[in-house]
Amino acid sequence: MTNHQLLALLKVNMGLPLTPELAADICLAADRLATLIPAENIQRIEPEQHGDLAFSVERIEGITDEIEPLHRAHWDETEEHRHELPFNPDYETFIRYERAGRYVLFTLRSETRLLGNCALYLDKSAHTQTLIATEDTLYLLPEARKGRVANCFVTYVENAMRLLGVSEINISVKTVNRAERFFRLLGYRHVENGLTKILAVENV
Repeated sequence: MTNHQLLALLKVNMGLPLTPELAADICLAADRLATLIPAENIQRIEPEQHGDLAFSVERIEGITDEIEPLHRAHWDETEEHRHELPFNPDYETFIRYERAGRYVLFTLRSETRLLGNCALYLDKSAHTQTLIATEDTLYLLPEARKGRVANCFVTYVENAMRLLGVSEINISVKTVNRAERFFRLLGYRHVENGLTKILAVENV
């Protein structure tokens, strides 16, 4: 993954004195991920209305405070195996990936109220060189789990991924709910098993 901005900055300033301003620019460029999906491509994903519910793409950068309670509810419901660890989302990292077109957040709202979200990391497979989406979070509040809402929301996400050229979606499901059966009905296949072990470590 080449950081073209960093290379261009170094090339232009090669042989020049390293000023504090240039050093700051280099640090910023070095921390920036190379863009995978241009922002204008993601902006082509149109919102959809399903009854009184709206599906759309939003930037986590703009709704961090609003989405944190939803992430907390998700954590409390499905992450019991990690409850000895702190709930401490790194929103700066989410934003960094989002700015690079490597993280897309889908939301489900009733009027203005946030009822659900699905976030996917995007990357290019080193094995096939095709785009892969990996689910980071998919959660709907209980009041939004009615009828075919979840089905329609996932279909919306899948169609958006097709629009971006993604050919594979990988998701994980927890054993504490019935999500695996739901995704099997949508055509997802059980292709591997994952195991987790929480290690006791010293605070560093």
